[in-house]
Amino acid sequence: MINFLLKRPLIYRFYQKAIRKKYDEYDFFKFIFKKKKLKNIRMLDICCGDSYILEYVSEFVEDYLGVDNNNSYLNKCRKRWKKFNFTKLDLDNDEFIGHFVKFKPNFIFIHGAIHHLNDKTVKSISSFVTTHFPESYFLSVDGVKDDNTLLNSLLIKLDRGKYIRSKSHYAELLNFFETFIIDDFYKFSYKYIFHYRNFNLKEFYYQWKNENK
Repeated sequence: MINFLLKRPLIYRFYQKAIRKKYDEYDFFKFIFKKKKLKNIRMLDICCGDSYILEYVSEFVEDYLGVDNNNSYLNKCRKRWKKFNFTKLDLDNDEFIGHFVKFKPNFIFIHGAIHHLNDKTVKSISSFVTTHFPESYFLSVDGVKDDNTLLNSLLIKLDRGKYIRSKSHYAELLNFFETFIIDDFYKFSYKYIFHYRNFNLKEFYYQWKNENK
């Protein structure tokens, strides 16, 4: 039932807004873009969903390619963000790499998607980023199942992702990236793991926290 409901963009976004705190990860993402004074960004958003990130950072983005396999989300995005590009791709097929290379992104973003992808696909994405775009910014965010409270464990079981991993398992697949784990964006306990490259996410996080006390 939860799969059926959350495949619909409006229901999914209502659910996400309901469970997040006032200052959530999207507010944090915008803070990073502002503090780094990013501009002329060509953002590749892998498993973009409803491309909600654009509600916060579109002013910094020159070109954007959102990739997903759900037509409902893609159609909604095309109507909302007419100047940007959205493509349906199967990430389990290695041909996706060719599409990404042609786009030449300088910021690669993956929000809540890696825990939906099998190990082979995650390794392909990691290899793609490090081989073709070693100087591009990279940021991914996912749930992590280390040292969870009872509620956190229950929420992970209810999540649609089949591959919510431990920190060590993520590290094995994304060993070229730095990591940072926090429990901060939800109204209840739910740990997030960030993987990032070419900027100091921890430093930005503590600045953001201090400014929002």
